[in-house]
Amino acid sequence: MEKMILSSFRAGIVAMYMDGTIAYINPIGKKILEGSPLKPGESIHDRAGENSFFRVLSESIAMNYLPTRLEVDLPGKDGERQFLGFTLSELKEGKKKIGICAFFKDLTHVEMAEENENLKQRLLLLGQMAAGLAHEIRNPIASIGVHCGILRSHISGDEKLKSSVGMISQEIGRVEYIIRECLNFVRPAELSIRTIVVDRIVEQVVQRIQAIHPGMEFRIDKPKDKRPAVEADEGLLEQAIANILINAAEACNGKGKVDITIRTARYFSDRVDLNRRIETILPASKEIEKEFVRISINDDGPGIPLEIQDRIFVPFFTTKKTGTGIGLPMAQKIVHVHGGILDLRSIPGKGTEFILKIPARQKSGG
Repeated sequence: MEKMILSSFRAGIVAMYMDGTIAYINPIGKKILEGSPLKPGESIHDRAGENSFFRVLSESIAMNYLPTRLEVDLPGKDGERQFLGFTLSELKEGKKKIGICAFFKDLTHVEMAEENENLKQRLLLLGQMAAGLAHEIRNPIASIGVHCGILRSHISGDEKLKSSVGMISQEIGRVEYIIRECLNFVRPAELSIRTIVVDRIVEQVVQRIQAIHPGMEFRIDKPKDKRPAVEADEGLLEQAIANILINAAEACNGKGKVDITIRTARYFSDRVDLNRRIETILPASKEIEKEFVRISINDDGPGIPLEIQDRIFVPFFTTKKTGTGIGLPMAQKIVHVHGGILDLRSIPGKGTEFILKIPARQKSGG
């Protein structure tokens, strides 16, 4: 009966003896730790250097006071990043302490939900500001444009003035473009959901980018047995992938390699609420395991300097002379409105990898 209860528990459980030997791990615990599997009989001390979770488990054996609420970031399956929340307790036989027990959950869904909520709040504030600025800027810009037209009609013989007026007109067009891009970015996205075969969309986008950057080499690695599909807005998903591929091509100066890998991933969690508020979810809830499609876009460009990596998704931040700083934030927004997450890994001098993780099924899809 005890084994049956532990096996059906809705969190991962791992128990260790005082010498560090793994005594037990339940089925859901094995699934959560697929990227770093543990087996009964192994020593946690031998595995302590692999990730933060194992290190804490190893060190906890010598602790007199065990922390009750911890969160760690560790590598998951297929290079995923995984967020675990866990609590530790003593394992006793009568009054004698014989080991340590850890109860843990995959909080990756919680991290996604919190990122989505934070982005939603930022977009709301930015939208209010952008609407006011657009109104205030467009009127004087329109007036300047009218006066440029008047000047142009009166300086037909002065090439120097004509050049200056032409430059003013170009800058007016650029300001109007930035205003349109800003308003498009902050406008709420309306999704037209349908089932999309992901590799087909990726191949279409690659063909378009290849035509613009013929010096680039794109390689697509997709499952051979099953073609991953998602319920998503096709136009928006194409835009997100295109924005990232264009960014990769430009980072490589149009001459480089981009590896695109399409896979499926699963996460286990029954805490999908925001801000760590724990709410009751029925035991029969299907949310305990959710499938995502993972699209990895890895270029061999110069990488992103460490000091600016945390600003890459900030709207209007750009290191390009002609960029608006909207492409990557727009891709992030699109992924987030689908309930997914856009992650970044970059090593200066060794390239950059963007990882899109999108739920295979939307809530409305049943």
